[in-house]
Amino acid sequence: MKITKTIFFAICFVLISISSVLANNPPAALPQPQNRSAGAAADDPGIPGPPGAPIDQNLIVLAGCAVLFGTYAIRRYNLIKKASI
Repeated sequence: MKITKTIFFAICFVLISISSVLANNPPAALPQPQNRSAGAAADDPGIPGPPGAPIDQNLIVLAGCAVLFGTYAIRRYNLIKKASI
């Protein structure tokens, strides 16, 4: 069982490392500050909005890890229950 834990954590570590390397995009250039008058409106079109990012980024990796962890947890619980009888 100890080998299974080591393999599980190694696979998760590799998946997380790969997804973090693939998601490492260089940051966008920061907007230059502009001299604005004190009476400028808050909804000025010159103000950039927040950067967009897809919500579904890495959902497949997260779902795969969830399935693996769920399988591991259920099997571990069943083995403990069988050993206690």
